Amino acid sequence: MLRRRSFWIAAAAVAYTAFAALRASGGHGPAWLALLGLPALLALGLRWVERPPRGEDRIEPAARSAAAVCLTGAAMLAAARSGPIGLALIALGNLGAAAASMAALVGLARIAGLGGLLEPPPSTRRLDAAAFASLFWTVAIALPAVSAVAPERAADLDPLLVHYATSAASLGSLTVTLVAIARVRIARRLELGVADRVEAALLLSATALAVGLSAAFVGVAPPESILPVTSAVAAVCVAFCTVAADAAQVSRALRRTLAIATLATPPALLAVYAVHEAPRGDLGLRGAPQSSVGVAVFGACALCALAGLAAPALARRFAPEGARWLGAFDAATRAAMNPEPEAALETALAALRDASDAGTAGQAPPALYLLSPPERVTVDRAGYAHTEPAEVPARLIELAQVEPERVLRVEAAEAVEVRRPEVRPLLAWLAERDIGVVALVNDAEGPIGALAIPRGRRASPMTLEEVSGLRAVADRLGAVIAVSAMLSGSRGREVAARREAEERARDVNRLTRAVAQSAGRFRAIAALLARPARAAAYSPAARSALEQLERLGEAGGPVTLLTAPGIDAVAWGAVVHLSSARAGGPLAIVDGAAPVPEGFAQAFAQARGASSEHGVGAEPSRSDETPPALALWRDPDSSPIEAAKGGTLLVLDAQALPAEVQSYLGAALPDDVRLVVAVPQTVDALAATGQLSERLADRLGDRAVALPSLSSRGEDLRALALDHLARIGVRLRGRPFGLDLRALQAVLDHPWPGNDAEMGAVLLRAALMAKGDVIGEKELAAIGFTPQPEPSSQGDGARSEPRRARRRRADKAG
Repeated sequence: MLRRRSFWIAAAAVAYTAFAALRASGGHGPAWLALLGLPALLALGLRWVERPPRGEDRIEPAARSAAAVCLTGAAMLAAARSGPIGLALIALGNLGAAAASMAALVGLARIAGLGGLLEPPPSTRRLDAAAFASLFWTVAIALPAVSAVAPERAADLDPLLVHYATSAASLGSLTVTLVAIARVRIARRLELGVADRVEAALLLSATALAVGLSAAFVGVAPPESILPVTSAVAAVCVAFCTVAADAAQVSRALRRTLAIATLATPPALLAVYAVHEAPRGDLGLRGAPQSSVGVAVFGACALCALAGLAAPALARRFAPEGARWLGAFDAATRAAMNPEPEAALETALAALRDASDAGTAGQAPPALYLLSPPERVTVDRAGYAHTEPAEVPARLIELAQVEPERVLRVEAAEAVEVRRPEVRPLLAWLAERDIGVVALVNDAEGPIGALAIPRGRRASPMTLEEVSGLRAVADRLGAVIAVSAMLSGSRGREVAARREAEERARDVNRLTRAVAQSAGRFRAIAALLARPARAAAYSPAARSALEQLERLGEAGGPVTLLTAPGIDAVAWGAVVHLSSARAGGPLAIVDGAAPVPEGFAQAFAQARGASSEHGVGAEPSRSDETPPALALWRDPDSSPIEAAKGGTLLVLDAQALPAEVQSYLGAALPDDVRLVVAVPQTVDALAATGQLSERLADRLGDRAVALPSLSSRGEDLRALALDHLARIGVRLRGRPFGLDLRALQAVLDHPWPGNDAEMGAVLLRAALMAKGDVIGEKELAAIGFTPQPEPSSQGDGARSEPRRARRRRADKAG
């Protein structure tokens, strides 16, 4: 609100008036309070009349704007009255009172209804009352303004004319306001919400006028001083009634205000008159002891306090129909909370019957009409329920659904029967049963019945407060009927539910076993893939790498494997997968160096072929057609990401993937897929050279583990070689191969720059050349294998040192 220009304009007008009063008073008096406090109070008032930030707003924007102008005018009048009486301040005060009065009349013409059958007549939206009131205030503003600005031209003007004009304008605008409110009340008395607001505005304005005239009559203040204040107070009351969010709240506030005013105004005015009329002396009251005046004031305050205590009881008497139906609706709502549905229904209808005229002069009792089955439920004097077949017209349900609070009132239907002939048969049905109001009873699926209240001897239309109470009863009865319906069919549903629960339990057990079997298969496959990494991990380098990978696997998040040429990254990636919380999920492996992800391309082609067979106008797919790489990753039938859902996606040579695939992988990877990539260099180095996408690099972060090469795993070489030969021998001859000492020495002395791939290839070729089960130097020489010297700038002694170190570590491991 503080950012709106309208607020600053209003605050500036109030501050200007307060500053003028402060200047006229010579910098003393209450003008300081007006200058400092009125803008803050105005801000609170304007915030109150603003549109609520949430929920439905049924107040017209024009009414809210008029209320804001009304508050601004009232604040200007208060600021002008904080200084001494002067022509300029009188003009400013009258300007504020005029703005408040005319804005209240504009807001009165813009009261919004709640919809339904009734529509506001065009005559009630005219602004003729505001235009007529402006004529009174034009003279009351112009006379003091001209006298203050050009005193030489107004020298012959009687000063009393300003006071007369101010009093006449105040009384005139109050009279116009009362007449305008009465006109709206007559034209819109049947509209829910509008009638409550207009009734409150009329009574509050009349109360303000009565209090103002009484104060002027007893001499509390001159009429030209008290009547503009009365006019502004009445305007503020009208503005409050037009923009209050809840019209029922306006009715309750009206009743409390009238009760307090009725009880407290006479003693207050009597005390003011007694004190005001007593002749004043230098130090006290001459002719009347000071103590007697104090007793009179104290007695008036005590009477006002007692009036405040008695006000709630009197306020209930001001309620419509003597609060008879309001109390009945509250009692019926409480009775419907009985846990037994049948008892709740009987006691609720009995409470409504006690408030109606049932039993006198043949009046019908309140009834509950059910739609399925079509029945009518009533309660007799003894409190017993009676049910008989009865149907509700479909037109009644349709009209009640569009009415405010889903309550159809007979007086509203009678008001539109001339314009809407289709309502006449419904009115005849309601009159035949002496029904005055019908409230729909709904459940979660829609209307299930209607609660009918007899018209009886009631002459006044129902208020919004009563309709809201009836709505609460109907909603509670809807819940009771729903509970009763559920209980009536609960036994059959219970049997069916138990049968279905047993079937679902069997399905759950079957699916649980299938999930467990699937998770076991995934774990077994991942363990088989991870075996080469765990088979011979005795060296510190291998143990450190395994520990880091297991720790990162437990922590979650992407993992980067820094691999030298020939290292089996799949085995180490499987270690990460088995250490994570997704070890029971799939491990999808993608080779970034391949043209398309192997295995997934065939699925893509099959999926596309299947869609072409069923599509209209689709071109036949060719088996030799290669789909675009990004399309493979995006297609749900072929995407490796989809295949890795709930598990781990292992990407080998991620830097070899197309740039668009890398960006897509960095941006579109879901949370339920663990990403592990194998790259030959660090992520930062690859990103700096443009080989790795920035998105993928950001996704990977700094969780990198350098996989150990064979040259750093001297303690593992013997076990690795024997493990390779054992698997090769079993596959080729059904029994494992062995190594003699010289051949083993050659294996230990070789630096293995090609790592796992080189060792596997050498041992496989040697096994193919072997005649027996043991591989020696002859087989290694036959394939051309000789230990290569390690590159070094040192002498021969330096070159042989790494070999000797590996040999010592191998001997220790052996």
